[in-house]
Amino acid sequence: MSTTIEAEKALPRFVQLIAQDSDLQDRFNTVDDVNSLQILIQSVEPLLTGAALIPLEQATRPPKILVDSGHTSQNIPWRLLRCTGGPLVLQLICLKSNFAIWIESC
Repeated sequence: MSTTIEAEKALPRFVQLIAQDSDLQDRFNTVDDVNSLQILIQSVEPLLTGAALIPLEQATRPPKILVDSGHTSQNIPWRLLRCTGGPLVLQLICLKSNFAIWIESC
């Protein structure tokens, strides 16, 4: 299996991990800057190296290639999407900010 495919499995694992962890969801809901976001992500999954704050309109517009989506136990919407010709990206819509998370090497 290629390194890229193996690395991309980190995003679905990350979603599964936070989806039922109330503490992590609380922490994501309080993040409002990219530095805090990166620190939080690295504490959970070091393979996830790309992160950005994104506007709500970007986090909610219809994706071209939707891979999976859902809500965490605290009703945080999330979706995994494939950028055209690019990486798998996780988007989260949290209370203070919206995020895009990806693996830069992919």
